[in-house]
Amino acid sequence: MSDGFHDDHMYASSEPDPDARYHGPLRTHGTDDASVQVDWYRLADWLPRLGTVLWLYRAGEGDGVFPRARLLPCGVLLLDHPALAAFSGSVRVEAHSAVTAHGPREWLEFLDTQFACVARLYLLPDADYLAWDAMLNDCGIARAAAQAPTRWRAHAAFMRCALRRLRSSWQARAVRFPLLRLPCLHVLGLRAPLVLSELGGQLAAAIADDERAALQATHA
Repeated sequence: MSDGFHDDHMYASSEPDPDARYHGPLRTHGTDDASVQVDWYRLADWLPRLGTVLWLYRAGEGDGVFPRARLLPCGVLLLDHPALAAFSGSVRVEAHSAVTAHGPREWLEFLDTQFACVARLYLLPDADYLAWDAMLNDCGIARAAAQAPTRWRAHAAFMRCALRRLRSSWQARAVRFPLLRLPCLHVLGLRAPLVLSELGGQLAAAIADDERAALQATHA
């Protein structure tokens, strides 16, 4: 296993199997039922199809034991990168959208047992939007109501600049998700995109700035 952007050869079988059979729906948004179960196998099957996206995670979430794994009724989901620790600690997934100064924005939020957000996955222009819509529908991830644009306020801008001087609690990376599919085992990786467009890089920087996240350099 690798904790960097390497070893793509081990993901030669990353193309999703169109005949794969899944195990139950992914019920997420719109309920406070603590028993809601995420079908992580099903979600992991979709992630490689998205292409290049922006992954945000809290600094320190990737520390400790690596690699991590989730034991699921249908097998094991092995997480082949420290930045994917949120997949082992979250229990809910919610889809969100907003209209910003940089245009429409869509993302997933990964929530832990305390309903705190531990990671976000943002669409970039390089991503496959049709795969995104199909993933939400197939996994049963409900879309939250679009958020209204936030009106600019001087004190908010001041606080944002002050917080930038401190170490950000969020890290941001433009990534893709290779997936190795084996019987009773999925190995989900996180790698740099092969290509990141100029527009994609600009939007990634804008999102990282809005989230006060430290944008990591992208190396293929």
